[in-house]
Amino acid sequence: MRNFCKASLSLALVVMLASPALAQRQRQRPGGGFGGGNLLTNKSVQDELKITKEQKEKIDEASKKIQEKMQKAREEFRDLKQEERQAKFQALQKETTEELTKAADLTSEQKKRFGQIQLQQLRTRAFTNADVQKQLKLTDEQKETIKTALKEGEDKIQEETKGLDRRTDGQKIREIRQKVGKATQGKIAASLTSEQKKTWADMVGEPFEVKFEQRRPGGGNRRPRNNQQLL
Repeated sequence: MRNFCKASLSLALVVMLASPALAQRQRQRPGGGFGGGNLLTNKSVQDELKITKEQKEKIDEASKKIQEKMQKAREEFRDLKQEERQAKFQALQKETTEELTKAADLTSEQKKRFGQIQLQQLRTRAFTNADVQKQLKLTDEQKETIKTALKEGEDKIQEETKGLDRRTDGQKIREIRQKVGKATQGKIAASLTSEQKKTWADMVGEPFEVKFEQRRPGGGNRRPRNNQQLL
């Protein structure tokens, strides 16, 4: 029975990580990542959080100021090395998210759910977050295992997608990412204890699918789209 429970938890974690809600992740670009606060301006997220009209007005106003700040940062960080630039943007994105959340004056329940949705969007990358590692009480060995699994996944994707064109080979690239993603998820799930898996499940809450909008070719109205990019 104990082994069955452990197996069930491992399967549940992999399913959670592989779900469409957790598979969505915007390209990491200054001001465009979820950490930059844009997630709170997303209509589907606002609907999930039951954002009021007054809160939305505050979010819109704060978002404009944040966009100006991120634009200025893009210019200031342009000549930095990639790792240094990424670190600075991550810090700035965390800061602007806090600013936007504070401006929205979210209720305690809204803050909790918003935090869960943010974690879901980070997906496997969430396990490299210092706060997440602390809450899960990851050991140094587990941290190294996760770091290695993610690096191997990235290398594998680069290797198998080398020479492919995103415009003409999009489907094939997605299939490769999905295949490698599942392998990475399995490695991470296998490294966690049953207690850590329970904690993680509580941290991310019910799976939620963020809907993004994309212009139709040639313009026109926008329609919802789901970003299925993995890892």
